[in-house]
Order: sequence, then structure tokens, then C-alpha cells
Amino acid sequence: MSYINCTCNLAENEDGGAVCTINMDVVTYKCMKSLAASPEDWIHNAVCNRSRQEGDRIYKAELERHIEAGTMPANPTKESLILGYEIPVIESINTLPITELSNTLPISN
Repeated sequence: MSYINCTCNLAENEDGGAVCTINMDVVTYKCMKSLAASPEDWIHNAVCNRSRQEGDRIYKAELERHIEAGTMPANPTKESLILGYEIPVIESINTLPITELSNTLPISN
């Protein structure tokens, strides 16, 4: 059994956003305080930076898709193209080829 105990609950809002609650036991929180002067800032930066990276990937893919198909919406913005992106439905991660897995799994640096 791990000495780290942490749970995360995510609830989607009516507007499409979400609220995430992270519960850490005393050991996990102590480790986070050792890692960063402000665990809250560290978590915020991790979520924002990873979301930015994924947003850049989606934006680039949507630009290419619309240019190739000749379907570019009028006055597109990065936000509008990302919000218009349809997330592929993955039935089972075990059935995906390795090349597709690299685009679906989180990046850890």
C-alpha cells in the first residue's frame, strides 16, 4: 500500500467549466509543501500549463483541419477553434495503436 493518499473529485459546471477538489492526507500535503512554497500555486501552474500545451495542440490541429477542408469559420479565434474541437471518444485505451496513445495520455515532464 502506498504511503501517499490523495483523492480528486471533479464536477462539471452547467457552463462547461469544472470544479476540482483535491484531498491530500498529511504525508501527501507535507510532500507538496516540501516541493513548493505554495502547493496551491504549484497545482494551479501545473493545470494551467498542461492545459495551455493541449490547447496549442488542439488549435494547430483545428487550423490544419479547417484549412484542408476549406471550412474555416469567419473570424476564428484560438478560443473558438478549441471550443469547436470534438474530443474523440475512446472506447478502450488498450485497443489504440501506440501512435494514438501518445496523443491521449498526459505528458509528464
